[in-house]
Amino acid sequence: MKVLIDLIEDIQTTLDNMTDFTLAGMGLKEDSNGEFEPQWKSSIVHYRLDDKEKKFFLFLGQNKPLKIADLLSELNSYSNEAMMYEICLTYTKDDQRMDKKIIGFGESVPEKKYLLFVDVNA
Repeated sequence: MKVLIDLIEDIQTTLDNMTDFTLAGMGLKEDSNGEFEPQWKSSIVHYRLDDKEKKFFLFLGQNKPLKIADLLSELNSYSNEAMMYEICLTYTKDDQRMDKKIIGFGESVPEKKYLLFVDVNA
């Protein structure tokens, strides 16, 4: 399980203030050897903090991708309690809402994308 503070720290460490990156989600599928293979990649277009569920939802979509600079600006205004909220990637599959836990982070420097990974089997 990844929480908001994990995301902020990883962005700061990995991207070293390269705030022109955009956010994307990537679905990974574990094969029989325990290796994860990419299944899809999609832009993250907006987010929502849910105090009731204590989760931070990132939504996939086809609109303009969310920029790291915009996200960090908002996250830095959140309370210390909110920093411990679980991050979920949200998308629709077969007309059903899917909320997947983030299993890791990464980046694609050539594409200027910061990636959040989910296990499509979980």
